[in-house]
Amino acid sequence: MGNSGSTAPASLGKTHVPHFKWKVHDFYALLETKATSAFSAAFDCSGYKCYLQVTPKHKQDDKGNPYVALSLKIAHRCLELGHIVHAVFELSIFNHSKGKYCGCKASYNFDFKNAYSEQHCLIPLQELLKSSAFLVDDSCVFGVKILKIDVSSPEKKVVVVQKKATTVQNLFVQKKGFIKGAYTWAMNNFLELDLKHFVRSPTFEVGGHKCTSACIRMVTSTALTASACTCSWIPRMSSLQSPGRWLK
Repeated sequence: MGNSGSTAPASLGKTHVPHFKWKVHDFYALLETKATSAFSAAFDCSGYKCYLQVTPKHKQDDKGNPYVALSLKIAHRCLELGHIVHAVFELSIFNHSKGKYCGCKASYNFDFKNAYSEQHCLIPLQELLKSSAFLVDDSCVFGVKILKIDVSSPEKKVVVVQKKATTVQNLFVQKKGFIKGAYTWAMNNFLELDLKHFVRSPTFEVGGHKCTSACIRMVTSTALTASACTCSWIPRMSSLQSPGRWLK
């Protein structure tokens, strides 16, 4: 079964209590940063390091009205070449007035080149901003529950979704302290690197934040003639009160 792009908006249905609960504080400040999306820190699910991504202005309908969308990411280091991780999961947002999580069921085939699931639209942005059920004290709560994981590999790996208490994380967004910086990473031995998966740059600092950049070598039929590779990265960051979360 293949993967496609973002999904069309669907009516929210009742979901289970999530494995991972992510509370985003200062939601209006997140919009003001003009970041296209924000990521949680990593959380563990049956041996896989996962992340939850929220895109507050994901345009979906024919009129271009933005929807708040969620997607699931599995860390590249957990995905082996030639392996396909088929996951079934629920993405949700908490309805405070009803005291339950509402969202949709989804599935995705993760592999080394496809670490991000589709973006699933949960609720129109304007509806969220006007709602006292989903946005309380300028904060909203998102969740994900992994229902099933199957791995297609030569070893026929079996993964059992573990039952455990819900993991809770918080994201704090500040309006002030916006940071811009530039970092250049010169790789003089690019063709000699043993890139089974990917390599990371040395840790560098931008505005007091510890950062790193990843480089993935794509193998193609075209011969590589360059003897060096220089990568420049300009991060757009907001001052976050909790480490391990980032804006994109």
